[in-house]
Amino acid sequence: MQPKVSLQRMTKGIVVQIGFVVAAILILYSSLFEWQSREHWGVLVAYTLLTILSTFTPVRLSNTILTVNNAVIFSGILLFGTWIGVWCAVIEALIIAFLVRVNPVKAAVNIGQLVMTIWTVGALKDWLITFDSVSPILSDLFLALVYWFVNLVLCGLGISYFYNKDWVGTIKEMAKGFTSTYLLLLILAGVGSRLVESYGLMPLIPMMAAFVTISYVFHHYYSSVQKLQQKVEEIKTFNHRFLTTMAASIDARDHYTSGHSQRVAYWGREIARAIGLPSDKVEEIYFGGILHDIGKIGIADEILNKKGKLTPEEYDKIKQHTVIGYEIILQAGMFHELLPAIRSHHERIDGKGYPDGLKGLDIPLMARILAISDAFDAMVADRPYRKGLPVEDALQEIRRGAGTQFDSELAEQFIRVVNQLSREELETIIQHDGQTEKQLQEAIH
Repeated sequence: MQPKVSLQRMTKGIVVQIGFVVAAILILYSSLFEWQSREHWGVLVAYTLLTILSTFTPVRLSNTILTVNNAVIFSGILLFGTWIGVWCAVIEALIIAFLVRVNPVKAAVNIGQLVMTIWTVGALKDWLITFDSVSPILSDLFLALVYWFVNLVLCGLGISYFYNKDWVGTIKEMAKGFTSTYLLLLILAGVGSRLVESYGLMPLIPMMAAFVTISYVFHHYYSSVQKLQQKVEEIKTFNHRFLTTMAASIDARDHYTSGHSQRVAYWGREIARAIGLPSDKVEEIYFGGILHDIGKIGIADEILNKKGKLTPEEYDKIKQHTVIGYEIILQAGMFHELLPAIRSHHERIDGKGYPDGLKGLDIPLMARILAISDAFDAMVADRPYRKGLPVEDALQEIRRGAGTQFDSELAEQFIRVVNQLSREELETIIQHDGQTEKQLQEAIH
């Protein structure tokens, strides 16, 4: 597996560090033939100044800062052609790299991705001009979309290489962060270009005022959004700490299962990740594991901590912890999304579980996942009255119960997750005694 990852990174490195730079050199060379010194010096100086100025007046979004230099370059392509975009981009990138001392390799790659974007849009613009029937509005919208897409893909590739991140994931993250604003700026640049084309330079004044106004409005809007997000994160952190404290309290009541809730939460999270659930669902299942035994608060100590076998009556009372926990959380009016974990983690696929006797897919996914995590931890953990089963034997029990007690597919995923861990990692998780979640994470990652 590791050689494949290395090969992918090596290939990405060749494309980014060599491909981008070679493409930049070729495009720069080809633009020389469009250069006409008498006519182009004034335009080049004006656009380069505008590009540099726009770089230092960014639009601040909720999670990133977006420079408007691409909008200026885009308008240059529409008005004067590919050459102005290429030269502006190169001169601006070199000046910025010199001023802020950007890594020369990264600066060269940045120039490469930018001029490739410009060249693509310029070539498409020239091609569209050959069709007289194409509306300028539609043409500009199409070119704005192309500019956004090509720039996004190439930037994402460069960032994913330098920061060793997944390419597709990087592109999705970038697209989610600034697509609407980016396209709005390009469209405004297109409108401004058409106005300049028709009425001269005077429309630039209201256009620049519009850019400044947009930047000001976005700055204040996203500052408010950031403050709100900070509050949400604070509440989220408080909830996480509260739930972790609850788990410690639950485990403290049952002397035989120290750390059980956190271990069940851990295994539940690993299964959720293995089946590809989104991060918010993975987090829900983790906290469902943390709270799944909260109903034990309502079970008498002499039953909960009884040494030896429970009587049928005592076992019936223990089984009530699922309903007790459900009622506690329901009445609290919080964490409703975790209710299936609390009420249904002892349901069985064949309908012989409790408290509702649910069958198959009628059992919520969160509960089916935690049923496996709960059973595995109960089997491998030591108790004062018995020694925990070896991992291989516990996995065999999970395998044997697949299709009757456990969801077959989830059981298979769980066994695969466990088998991927080293003996040391398994021991660390199994022996975790519920001190802190941070300790568990540090020990196994």
